[in-house]
Amino acid sequence: MKKHICIILLAALMLLCACQPTPDSPIVVGKDQSAMIEKAQETPAYAQMDGPVDWRERLNAPERYTAKLKSIGGRLTVEADAEVIVPDTELPVVHVSPRRFSDEDARRIVKALLGDDPKCISREGDNRTKAMYEQRILEWNYALEHWEDYGCLVWDMFDEKAEMEEALQELIDKAADAPDTLETFAPVIEWEPMLWSTSAGQKDLGDANMGFMTLNADDTRSLLNIINGGDGTRSGIYYHRNIDGLADQLATIEGQWKNELRITEDEAKSVAEAKLKEMGLDHLACAFSKFVRCYRDDLIRDGAPYEPGWMFVFTPAVNGVAMTYSHRLGVDNNAYSRHWGYERCFVLVDEKGVTILDYEDACTMDEVRAETAALLPFSEIAAIFEKMVLIVDNNADAFEFDKTYRIKSVRLGMVSIPEQNGEGGYMVPCWDFMGNIWSEEEFPEVWKQTGMIQDGSFSYLTINAIDGSIIQRGH
Repeated sequence: MKKHICIILLAALMLLCACQPTPDSPIVVGKDQSAMIEKAQETPAYAQMDGPVDWRERLNAPERYTAKLKSIGGRLTVEADAEVIVPDTELPVVHVSPRRFSDEDARRIVKALLGDDPKCISREGDNRTKAMYEQRILEWNYALEHWEDYGCLVWDMFDEKAEMEEALQELIDKAADAPDTLETFAPVIEWEPMLWSTSAGQKDLGDANMGFMTLNADDTRSLLNIINGGDGTRSGIYYHRNIDGLADQLATIEGQWKNELRITEDEAKSVAEAKLKEMGLDHLACAFSKFVRCYRDDLIRDGAPYEPGWMFVFTPAVNGVAMTYSHRLGVDNNAYSRHWGYERCFVLVDEKGVTILDYEDACTMDEVRAETAALLPFSEIAAIFEKMVLIVDNNADAFEFDKTYRIKSVRLGMVSIPEQNGEGGYMVPCWDFMGNIWSEEEFPEVWKQTGMIQDGSFSYLTINAIDGSIIQRGH
């Protein structure tokens, strides 16, 4: 994604920087998807341009967007001093459908994540070798030695130190009787129905899954679950290379940690991309990356044990433009739309390779509805933002507390929305006004310790770039 530079007109700068009151009522925005698609299909004057696309020139978008806004109730302030980021290729409208994995897909995924000859073990009971117990005993001894520093370091399982000491002795007893190895078998590619609990009892909604636990050469256990969506959920994949390791929480506090691995970000990204290609997921592109620390449970604080890694978020890409990532991961239920999760894949990479892969809400792009979408000029998008950001999700006025939004970037990209009369959805061009969910002075220390995300990926408002309608991302 290229970032182009231009000069903001002085008059526009003065207008955007002015402190503006909340409107009396929200802008009426289009909710008719048929009309939106028809509008996108209108042939824009710039449609025949060859070579790289200059969206900044097309939409008269500035290099930076600045504004200062105040709500009617006076409790919400919005301050924007943001880089305006645009792609350099055409932005289409594409229909997508929920994807179901075939048996061949499952075999490909198993091979990519578990290897050519995985040694599966039973997932029933506490299925561990002597070496696994001994490793856990070491971790628990460390936790007991540092109880006064951190409290319980083991998933908050124990309220009192004496409880953990008693449980540690039970672990020691189990280790004495544990086998040196476990019975293994080849993976069985077979879907099992997922039953959902309802008021009328368990119900089969057409969802299915297959799960594998493997014994690795280094006496660790890997876990792989593949879910095939029906009426109850969408398809996805979850892989954890070492289910007894520390990678329970990914802390991504902005600017706090630098790379502690011998592998660089580009090298780690290549590892992740190669693994996705092996799995048949090469329609995904990297939309976000960050160096993270992986802690046990919520003990994200200086001195607590952790494992370092590179975290990447991959999203569907159209014409090389990845769907904009925000940690608001879906569309809220409302009068116009059902709940819809954004297709995405989180990949954690360390020096040994992929350690965690979490792919959710799988889709297939099946039809292009508009190859070159006609988009609103940036001035209209900015006017909609300045009005609607003070209304949408404004709980500061409702509950009478002071809140400041600080917009750090404005991104022209893609987002997916649910189809109004169907099971699929549409990928459409959008503008995201992004920052951190908390400003630095408001960010509670305890939330920092528990890994609350502060990485500039909170979308305060998402605006459909075609018709100006508001896309309410979930919380």
